[in-house]
Parts: sequence; C-alpha cells; structure tokens
Amino acid sequence: MENHYQVIVIGAGPSGAACGITLQKQGIKHCVIDKATFPRNKTCAGLVTKKTYGLINELFEGQNTERLFCTTANRIRLYRKTQLLADAPLVRDIHLVERKIFDNALVEKYRELGGVLMEGESGITVDYDNNRILLSNGQILYYDTLIFADGALSMSHKSLHVDKSKLAFGVETYLTTEVLDTKSVDIYFEYVDNGYLWVFPHGERVCVGVAGQYKKGEDYKKMLASFLKDVGVSTEHIRYIGAFLPYGYVIPQEKLPDNVILIGDAGGFTDPISGEGLYMALKTGILSAQAVTTQNPKKTYWQNVKGLVSVVKEGNRVQKFFYSPAIHKMVLGKLSGKEQLVSFFFEHQVEEYHYEYRNVIQMYRDYKKSCH
Repeated sequence: MENHYQVIVIGAGPSGAACGITLQKQGIKHCVIDKATFPRNKTCAGLVTKKTYGLINELFEGQNTERLFCTTANRIRLYRKTQLLADAPLVRDIHLVERKIFDNALVEKYRELGGVLMEGESGITVDYDNNRILLSNGQILYYDTLIFADGALSMSHKSLHVDKSKLAFGVETYLTTEVLDTKSVDIYFEYVDNGYLWVFPHGERVCVGVAGQYKKGEDYKKMLASFLKDVGVSTEHIRYIGAFLPYGYVIPQEKLPDNVILIGDAGGFTDPISGEGLYMALKTGILSAQAVTTQNPKKTYWQNVKGLVSVVKEGNRVQKFFYSPAIHKMVLGKLSGKEQLVSFFFEHQVEEYHYEYRNVIQMYRDYKKSCH
C-alpha cells in the first residue's frame, strides 16, 4: 500500500530529523511530517556540548560540520543579577548554533539521503485506533509505529492531559554585538524564579533569553526587558519570540498505544540543571529509530533511554533543591570566585555525563581532590 509506512514521525526538529536520518540509513519505509516550512525559527540558546557534537558528526557521517556553527566560546561566566560571580575558562572551545540554520541543515541532510518530508501540515489528525493520520489535504497515511517529535506542546499530550506547570517557558531575542557583546557563555541568576537568563555569542549577534518553570500570569518578556535595562540596552524596538520547553519531567507514555513513542521535547527529555535539550533530542531520535527494527519497538526504546530518564528524574530532584530560596541564595554566595569549581562542573557534567546527578556530592569531593 503506497500510503502505508512502517514509521511515521511527527515533527522535523532535531529529534525528528535525527530519527528520520537514522531510519533512512536503515532502509526503513517512513516519512516525517511537520507543521512548519523550513527554515523556521526556534527558541533555544544553541549551546552544543561535547556529547552533542559527537552525535552531530555521527549523523552527518564525517562531513565537515563546521558550517553548522555560528561561533565558539572558551569561557563561562556566572552572574547574580549583574554581579559577576565567576569567570571560568573551559577545557575545550564549545560550539554554538542558531537553530534556524542548524535545524534546516539537519532537514537538508535528511532530504539528501532521500527522506520524505511533508512540510506545512498544521492540521493533521491522528486516529490511534486505526493507526492512521489524516492530512490537511484529506490524504490518509497508515503507520505501524508512530513517533511524536513535535515539541513540548506535543499533539500527544492532549490525551495525556499534561499539566503546563510541568513545563518551562522561555523568551529570547537577538541583538547585534554593537548593542550587547560577549565572547563567553554568560548565565544570569535571580531574574527568574526556578530558571536562568542567558547571553550567548552567535557570531555577529548575541542570543539573549530567559526561561523558568511555567507559571500562568508571569511576564517573561518583562523579565528579559528588566535585564536589558540593567545592562543599558533600550527595549523600545526589540522583538521577542517565546515557547514552552521541557522542565525536568519525563512524559509518562503508558496511556498511549504500544506503537506510539515520544522523543525529544515531546517526551520531556531535557537536562533539568543545564537546560540542555539538543543532546537528548538527537539521542532519543537516534535510539527510537534503532528500536523500530526490533520485535517490540516501544519496550526496546524505553530500555535504551533508561539512562536519559535517570538524568532527567535525578536532575529534577537536584533542581528543586538548588532553586529552593534559602539553598539558592547560599549556593550563589558560595560560587563567588569559584572558577575552578565552575570549570570542573562544566567539563564533567555538562560537556559529558561523568556523574549521575544523585552522586553530586561525590562530584564535589572529586573536585576538591583535583584542587590539591
């Protein structure tokens, strides 16, 4: 049947594109559907850690990937409001991407391999009972396995009744380096509860954004504008974009049919401490594609992502502890002048997962040993 696919992927962001690329390499009949037309914008600071960089090279099969990155940075600076706490050197230069360019490059790689992408499909309907999807033009597609990769407000969440308070909300804007400049990865605390504000270099521009646990009625644009005024930037003509983001909560999938899988932001896969989502998006995309070749794709997928689920769940507990008012105030005070500690944490826990979050005390002990 021409309109029957072994796999249909909804969403062509990093997780969906990584899934599609891997499926195409495996020779599995599938298609990817997205409501947008590429290239399109996406709210994201664009940090690419070492572990993410490795996955990008894997997906692009050794091709030169430097064109994907807008710049690199070799320092991370932490602030309490505008007070500098630590200016820490990084062991290796980290790459940054603009998501409009990066996501489009993944989509183009998918197309280059012969993948089928259906863009601009904003009005699709999923019929779980009959394993079919009705497109906006009336066409019907059938699937064996359905993979949702359509972001933090996934279509799949409607039947799961996901509470938005389990998500984060972020707002960002871009400024020219003439208006605001940085060569480092800058993180600002205390502009938002349960989150942080960032200023990241993006070539001839900087990406400025703020994200925290979603609270109805919170004015995230106002938070960002408050920071910009503090650093002397006029907010009169600034345009903001915003989006819901995962916030340390893995979406339970048991109530979905056995042939339905959630990946990337749709599955709640993001690091609750660093806020990094790109790594888990690419990783879950690859793992889901590999799982569909097995007898029980969903069971295999959940076995494969067990480690990532632990990162999210354990990180969530650490996050709640870190952002509790008294602890947060104490920790920020302790971070002042602790460049070595910041570098150690970034190298061993952000760049790569050398520790489980439940072993954060052991990580601190190892840091202390490294100082002698």
